[in-house]
Amino acid sequence: MTTSTEAASRLDPLDPGAGGGRQSLRCSDYARAASLSPIATSGSYDGYLLVEIPLPWPRDVGDTAEGAALGPLIGPLRYRLQAVAAAEPKADPRERRVILHARPPGEAGFGGYRRLESRVGDSLTGTVAALIGAAAGRSGSEFDSPAVDVLVCTHGTRDSCCGRRGASLAADLAAAGFKAGENLWRTSHMGGHRFAPTFMVLPQGTVWGFADVGLVTRVVEQAGDFTDAAGRYRGCPGLDGPQVQALEAAVLDRVGWRLLATHRRGSFDGTTAQLSWQEDGQTVTWAGQVSRGRTLPAPACMEPASAAGKSETEWAVTALHRR
Repeated sequence: MTTSTEAASRLDPLDPGAGGGRQSLRCSDYARAASLSPIATSGSYDGYLLVEIPLPWPRDVGDTAEGAALGPLIGPLRYRLQAVAAAEPKADPRERRVILHARPPGEAGFGGYRRLESRVGDSLTGTVAALIGAAAGRSGSEFDSPAVDVLVCTHGTRDSCCGRRGASLAADLAAAGFKAGENLWRTSHMGGHRFAPTFMVLPQGTVWGFADVGLVTRVVEQAGDFTDAAGRYRGCPGLDGPQVQALEAAVLDRVGWRLLATHRRGSFDGTTAQLSWQEDGQTVTWAGQVSRGRTLPAPACMEPASAAGKSETEWAVTALHRR
């Protein structure tokens, strides 16, 4: 028996004669039908602030009391607020966790975020200010708390695909042994809902789409060949600009997971992107020409492609070589 989703997935969303231009599809079904590339769609941020904010979340977590209070504090620092759901609601709101992943001060390039953690305490803004202050220091702090955080977007009030596919993935990961509220978090919108389910790994700083349990496990463990995961990599938010992120994805496909353990510096001059890092005392540099590929409609969930108010440009890397 053919389901409506399976039937929709066989439509060409760019061919009005096939019904794709007129038919309303879930955005993630549209992305699969159009073979949208998720590469270089992670955005760029100097940090992520994770705050346990009780469900339900509004469409924009900036509209929560916590978001309104923290926006002026973290916005100028290019930190992104991510609401996260506790495994069990805290009886005492002061016990809610606050986790900051921040780029080390004065760092050129990216080699991973620094992770600091505290509790909300008597003042959320005061606690966050203390974490920010500690992140600005080069020496250790009482707030340093090394750990891995896996964030799965389940923000259904923002996009139904994340609410449906993301929540299902979070449940499957918990059943597979990922510890909810410890290293696995249900989180608010992180962009790219058309690639649902999406997830992020911090402090590594990688964002992924079209996820399943196998992909999350491979990414966290850096197991197997990166090529098997390459088509679902959205990019590294610690690298500035989609062109550098597109180059990094191409280089990862050549050198594998070990690249994520390096301190990488990227640049783009309008035509050529470069990515460099140190390896065995030597500077390794890869370069490639990065240009615009397809530009396709980016419809909202349950909106026909022909009515989309936004579009998305894919990035093509050619002439990739090691210098």
